[in-house]
Amino acid sequence: MQVMIFSHAHPQFSKGGGEIAAYNLHSGLNSSKEHSSVFVARADAALIPGDSGMARIAPNEYLLSTDAGVQNLFTDVRVGADTALDELIKSVNPDIVHFHHYWMLGVDLIQHVKRKAPRAKIFVTLHEFVAVCLNNGQMVKINGNLCHQYSPRDCSLCFPALQPDAIFAREQYIKSCFSAVTQFIAPSQFLKDRYVKWGIAESKITVLENGLAAGERIPPRAIDPASGKRNRFAYFGQITPYKGVDVVLRAFDALPKTARKEVSLHIYGSGLEALEKSVREPIEALIEKNSRYIKFHGAYDSSELPMLMRDIDWVIMGSIWWENSPLVIQEAFKYGRPMLTPDIGGMAEKVKPGEGGYNFRARDDVSLRDMVLKLMNDPLLFDEALQKMPRFMDIATHIKLLLKEYRA
Repeated sequence: MQVMIFSHAHPQFSKGGGEIAAYNLHSGLNSSKEHSSVFVARADAALIPGDSGMARIAPNEYLLSTDAGVQNLFTDVRVGADTALDELIKSVNPDIVHFHHYWMLGVDLIQHVKRKAPRAKIFVTLHEFVAVCLNNGQMVKINGNLCHQYSPRDCSLCFPALQPDAIFAREQYIKSCFSAVTQFIAPSQFLKDRYVKWGIAESKITVLENGLAAGERIPPRAIDPASGKRNRFAYFGQITPYKGVDVVLRAFDALPKTARKEVSLHIYGSGLEALEKSVREPIEALIEKNSRYIKFHGAYDSSELPMLMRDIDWVIMGSIWWENSPLVIQEAFKYGRPMLTPDIGGMAEKVKPGEGGYNFRARDDVSLRDMVLKLMNDPLLFDEALQKMPRFMDIATHIKLLLKEYRA
């Protein structure tokens, strides 16, 4: 089977979960004798020499210059006879075209590919809610409150420059482009439910978790018998305004003095320097204030995770939006480290109390502080979460299940 995968980014240049999941699929398919994959990733024009809009960076790997904004999701890829993209589609002659996201690529690109490869089945893996929400697909209102349901009227309140009829027209346009899709893939039931409520038929969305490369659990860290505490926490991931790193830092800043002498928090992530000053400076101030027990390590590569997780007990998230299926949860399950997550979205779906971790009240640093204290002082909670930890979705199993969808 010949598969062509479109991704909104390439993990060589961006370390987000969506692009890593897309590349895992590409690598997994190419490791099979029966299937092959071509990977096309959106990239900044500066990375692509010449004026063709495309560049080959490795065997079966290409960069594509386009920048479809959230508001209209129109692609600016050069299409038509004799363009680089059309020539690639023609040469690949895919059986399956799998869009691992549509943001940055553009929903109209789905229609264009279908016209150029009419016999191909089109699959789309859903990630955020970009089709549903104009606020970067986060379903968080401009005033900071969580948004529970799409409504053109409510969207217009967040974006007063857009009238409800214009927002409704955007919805209809996106749905018309989605009509070319054979099947959607959602990594969580929560994400599927939100898109079904928005208007995609329930039968058109299959719930299937993204896959990770195979790996083994790491034995729990040896702890000091005198204290018996599981008191080492770590954050892994990109640092954005929606990831709630500030929530995590405020919770640890508010720990009692006795707890601060025993606990440690390690932050591994990129993007801090790119945040707006008003968001970045409070984070930096809290790290500096508590530098004795809070350590900022900066960016990391996924290949380093076994080593980094070896010396910690808990993986912690602070996200303030409806994360649908964060990669870090599957990574923590893979290496045998219980999670501490907010109680909303796909996070609460993947991590249930005592089954792979525990939850705290989303956006509430006091609730998080109390949970950290509870976990530090009761080591049996770690044992319970580890014993009932779900198995992560390995890429071989993911591809096996996905091939059934491809063939259906």
